[in-house]
Amino acid sequence: MVAKIPSSGPGLGQRSGSCGGLVAYLEKEVQGHWFSLDREDVPAAEVVATLDRNKRNLNRDADKYYQVVLAPSQAELRHIDSDPEKLRAYTRAAMEEYAANFGKGIEGKDLMYFAKVEHERTTGPKDRAVQVGDMARGQAKAGPQTHIHIIVSRTENLPRYTERKQAGEVDRKNPYHLSPLTNHKNTERGVVTGGFERKQYSERVEQAFDQAFSYERPLTETFHYAYAMRHATPDECAVLRVQAVREDLLRQVVPQATQNQNVLAQHNAETSPSTSLTEQIIKQELVHVAPKQERSKGMKR
Repeated sequence: MVAKIPSSGPGLGQRSGSCGGLVAYLEKEVQGHWFSLDREDVPAAEVVATLDRNKRNLNRDADKYYQVVLAPSQAELRHIDSDPEKLRAYTRAAMEEYAANFGKGIEGKDLMYFAKVEHERTTGPKDRAVQVGDMARGQAKAGPQTHIHIIVSRTENLPRYTERKQAGEVDRKNPYHLSPLTNHKNTERGVVTGGFERKQYSERVEQAFDQAFSYERPLTETFHYAYAMRHATPDECAVLRVQAVREDLLRQVVPQATQNQNVLAQHNAETSPSTSLTEQIIKQELVHVAPKQERSKGMKR
């Protein structure tokens, strides 16, 4: 799972103005089919009008909206069969994490956002295949490519804020201005309190997917592993690689051990052998598989 909050790109050059350009760009694959926390099939024109209205006490040059991109891996998409209903539910869960990550005690319903599911992706200049000349820019990528684009207002949900203030539930003079691109992280003093920890957000949305869909994520598919491979020391990376190899071995051995246990269960019903026989078989599987896999991993590196 990749969760990105891009600061530039198509439709993001005018964040201080209308979100109309970004909405128009995201209409390229299919028109309509926007959704929010509690609505489906919202028209693009309504998305633009609603987000553009949702601003207060922001300078003319200040950002008015941001984009969040959720990109499940092909393994994750296969796990949920790219089910649009599950992807929409997951998007809403991810935006609950987005709200919580500001450390201001707000929820998803305190945000103003609209999202859209896309199913195609094309190659760009950063793709390895383009850089080495194997593919041209703009070609459709193979395999499942479903991902979600979310446009979220910098200002909290104004209708809800106004309603809560009138009811006496909040005593803040102004609504929150929420920027996921801030450099503040869990600050407790100064003009800006709270902040937004982007690394933490990536980990939280990954965990939200695993919990929602019972996905058993290999270490090599975690944000922690990918981040460490880019930023950790060589020794730290080596430790993680060894851990990943061991995990891969266990994934291969356990099914075989389970099959052996089924055979033993039938045998036990007739002869009642000692339980140590099961343990011996599992150990034998590890002894035979581990050296082979270690050599294979070594050759790849």
